[in-house]
Amino acid sequence: MKNVHNNILTRQLRQYEVTVMAIYLLGGASKSIDTEDAAIKCHELAPELFSWQKYKDQINLELVRVSLSDAKKIKNGGLLSGSGREGWRLSSRGLDWIRSHEDSGLSFAVKTNRPSKGRAGSIDSVRRERERQRLYSTDAWLEWDQLRTVSPKHAQQVFRIDEYTTGRMAAIKVARLRAMFGPDDEVSVFLDTASQVVLRGGDVK
Repeated sequence: MKNVHNNILTRQLRQYEVTVMAIYLLGGASKSIDTEDAAIKCHELAPELFSWQKYKDQINLELVRVSLSDAKKIKNGGLLSGSGREGWRLSSRGLDWIRSHEDSGLSFAVKTNRPSKGRAGSIDSVRRERERQRLYSTDAWLEWDQLRTVSPKHAQQVFRIDEYTTGRMAAIKVARLRAMFGPDDEVSVFLDTASQVVLRGGDVK
């Protein structure tokens, strides 16, 4: 079965897209992922794309670095943020890209390998439910519930963005909170809308 999903990836994904999936699977929506960890996951997902020509069992680390950088480029969708020094994270656009493939031919690879949501009562589960209750108490949720829209001011409050938040940190906050809730969760569409409002402000990539 592993070879089947490797073949799917090799056939349908570009190298930089495989790195996006690798970062996601390593938890890159909520934390920074080291280049070497990303390289191991990329080679696991699609060894044909990230091996040396002569020594097929060896990971081409430089090729992984280039592909990670390519995934960060706006012309390729700006799917990742970060660098080799600070680590790599999934951007909000990267999360959208991952979710857009959940119902595609790549659904096996995405769904089979997606990060665990955490057991009921686990730290992740408790944190998610705490955030859910916070969202329900915001002016943004009330506005969304009544009008199906979110104002820029309220959207920033959703992601805890203020005048002291840098563009990079704002982007991390948006991606991290959106990734906390699956696409089928009732707050997901609300967060998608709020994130788009923030993105239109031009400060978050």
